[in-house]
Amino acid sequence: MEMYESELQQAVRRITARGRDQNDFSFKMEYLPPDPDGGGMFTVRYEIAIRHQKTSKSLTLVGGIGMDWVGAFDAALEKGRFD
Repeated sequence: MEMYESELQQAVRRITARGRDQNDFSFKMEYLPPDPDGGGMFTVRYEIAIRHQKTSKSLTLVGGIGMDWVGAFDAALEKGRFD
């Protein structure tokens, strides 16, 4: 949960850096089951459902060690995915 909280703070900073209102976005995180092909390693992975409240547009991304959902979210913001 600590990793997700840190990434969520980064995502909020990217929202405000792009001149948007952070309150227009909601984030919901749910843990994913361990990867059965993980070779015995249980890496924590989670799904992040992001919704823009005013347009109702949403995006679902996967986070965890080695995954950059914040960068993918920022790219979606830049491309107007939530407009």
